[in-house]
Amino acid sequence: MFYSFHFYCIYHLINMKSSLTLLCLVVWVNVDASSAQTVCRGPLPNVPNARVTEESVKEEYKEDDIVLFSCNFGFVPAGRISYQCKKNKWVVLRQGKCKPKPCELPDETANGHYNIHAGDDFVFGAAIKYTCNDGYQMVSKMDIRTCMVSGWSNHLPICEVVSCVPEATDGRVVVSGLPDDDGVIQYGHELRFSCPNPAHQLKGNPQVVCAAGGMWNSRFPTCEDVTCEAAEKIKNVNVIGIPQNNTMKYGHRLQFECSNSKHVLKGESEVTCSTNGQWSHSFPVCDEPKDFCGPPPHLMNGDTMGGTRERYRNGESVHYECQKYYILDPPSAYKTCRDGIWTRLITCLKPCTVDEQLMNTHNIQFKYPPEHQNKLYAEHNDHITFKCTGQHRLSPANVDFRQQCINGFMNLPHCQ
Repeated sequence: MFYSFHFYCIYHLINMKSSLTLLCLVVWVNVDASSAQTVCRGPLPNVPNARVTEESVKEEYKEDDIVLFSCNFGFVPAGRISYQCKKNKWVVLRQGKCKPKPCELPDETANGHYNIHAGDDFVFGAAIKYTCNDGYQMVSKMDIRTCMVSGWSNHLPICEVVSCVPEATDGRVVVSGLPDDDGVIQYGHELRFSCPNPAHQLKGNPQVVCAAGGMWNSRFPTCEDVTCEAAEKIKNVNVIGIPQNNTMKYGHRLQFECSNSKHVLKGESEVTCSTNGQWSHSFPVCDEPKDFCGPPPHLMNGDTMGGTRERYRNGESVHYECQKYYILDPPSAYKTCRDGIWTRLITCLKPCTVDEQLMNTHNIQFKYPPEHQNKLYAEHNDHITFKCTGQHRLSPANVDFRQQCINGFMNLPHCQ
């Protein structure tokens, strides 16, 4: 309510002869203030992460009206926030802020760690991602936790040790490194593979490692039949023994002869498909005859009987013998000088060595132990019979107790 005044002037004529008299009055009038008051129009102040309280919402805001703000969901106030209508404008009364609601420090998980996945701090809306250490794998469905109003979402992820399951193998492959009693194969554990039969060769990696995710770093290898390839046609040489399907496995023999009767065979007249798909000797050639040979060739694990010379005539022979425990094949073997080339294939077959340390790894011992020996040398084709030690029993699907030595190799039974 405020007051205003008005002037009222009256002209009064006293008489015709007299002058006019001016009479003025001042009148004070009450005026309603609402008809002249200022109003704040337009949008309300924009406060980040805050909204106007319900009790402050009006259709029209007049002079000196106050608007209060409250923080949005997930945010907490840092001081009160209010504005006042002054001369058609909003003026700050209290300039607080709405900050994201903080979460407690996240829990650590055993055998793992976390990193901030979204956001910059442990506050509302931020997310963290858990990762397992090397050698461990996540068994929880969720690896991300988000800071909510009530705290961190989801359960604490769990990291368990990585383990691998062995792949099935056929009876040809020997696997070493498997834990006893079907124990757990953990991350980083290595298995080794071999083909004990010389007629087989390993196809694939000989070592396989348990890697991340419980997966092997490579597929298990297999033992495939050893095969040798026939050489291309050799000039002046006839090859005997090539099968129709051209597949020559371990132990297959090829023989050679000269197609020209006046030529002589230089090299071995017979070769054998041996380990790794290689022929035992280079293929021979046929050439015109020569009268002399040089010194006789060296024999692995053997030597010539008697002395040797630097020169031998065509047709002369040299006899060989093997070292102790090695068997000459063929027996009483010799090489003959034929047109400048020493002919005939000779081999010293290897013995098998079985000692106490090796048997302990298989939980076996000799059934008929040798006298005063902890080590036994078995010659090629010899048999040895074993038995389990203590209360151990022969492992299922294992080899028999009685085994034969074949050119340095013998399968050993395993007891558990």
